Amino acid sequence: MMRLLKWMAEASGHVAQLRDHDCFETMEHWVFIVVGDVHPAGRVWSILKYIPGDGAWGSDGRKFVRVIQQYTVEELLKVIRFLDENQPSYVYYDPTVQAKVIAPPTDRIIRIYNSRKRLAELLSRPSNNQLEKSLISLVESLSELSGVSTEYFGVTGSILPGIHHQNSDIDLVVYGVENIWKVLEALKRLQREGMVALLGDKDPWGWAARAARRYPIPLNNLLRLASNVTNKGVYNGVAFSLHGVREKPMHRHGEVFYSSLGMARVKLRVIDVRESLFTPAVYFVEDESGSIDRIVCYDMMLAGVLREGDLVEVYGKLEAAWSNGEEAWRQILIGSYEGAGKEYIKIL
Repeated sequence: MMRLLKWMAEASGHVAQLRDHDCFETMEHWVFIVVGDVHPAGRVWSILKYIPGDGAWGSDGRKFVRVIQQYTVEELLKVIRFLDENQPSYVYYDPTVQAKVIAPPTDRIIRIYNSRKRLAELLSRPSNNQLEKSLISLVESLSELSGVSTEYFGVTGSILPGIHHQNSDIDLVVYGVENIWKVLEALKRLQREGMVALLGDKDPWGWAARAARRYPIPLNNLLRLASNVTNKGVYNGVAFSLHGVREKPMHRHGEVFYSSLGMARVKLRVIDVRESLFTPAVYFVEDESGSIDRIVCYDMMLAGVLREGDLVEVYGKLEAAWSNGEEAWRQILIGSYEGAGKEYIKIL
């Protein structure tokens, strides 16, 4: 009981500092991963990732099973149904997006796992764990080659709450737009030196095969997307991924509201990809009518797969974004409930 009270006191002081890709633990000892940085008052947009059970993840006598296996809309809806049945207060109808989301109340949080602090802790001490040693080596190499201090790196995934096992992946985050692209260039340099195998070169067919189960487009189109995946790969025999965390939230909750304009299929020209490795992934675009400003992906498999100048065909949910009572922009959303199993991006 005293341990629980201590965790709750610590958590209450740090909830406001929760950032994208951080984790938190609720009173049920359920572990959630934070999604984005725009949260309703007293709640945190997130995904339930681990719950107690006889699984491969764990530490200190605690064992967990993974709830969500792949970050698809279909699996997200399954998790929402699970929460509706077992802890309905963790499901929230968010009027800004006009949809149910997973957003547990902050007063249910007993422990915060900060990506940045966790990595700093791992870097500060020697480790006999092979996965942790690979993580440390990769971060130090990327920091040295990119000139980005390790202070701007963090670790997420199962390593963050310390429940990883020998076959876990390394999931890194980098804070800041400038920093994430510098680190991505460093990754490419490690690839040229033979120290890293990036997914776009090493296993485009594997990525395309997984994508074929999600997007209704031909394999050759999926292979074009796969060849652009440069934020995932293998280092020292360990799979890794790299994503960005914005310097600050895109906006405060309630400042922007989204209204549906129905499903749409459009052709767009990509003009800016700098925000494409964040949550959500944003590609700024232009079209002939000048009405659509961006592609927004909560389906993170499509993060970082487009390049400036690409002409793309997109099928997704067309939305108007409203701020201060006026329409601020229009976007095509990939990752909507309405478009599950039908949405796609195709390079033309």
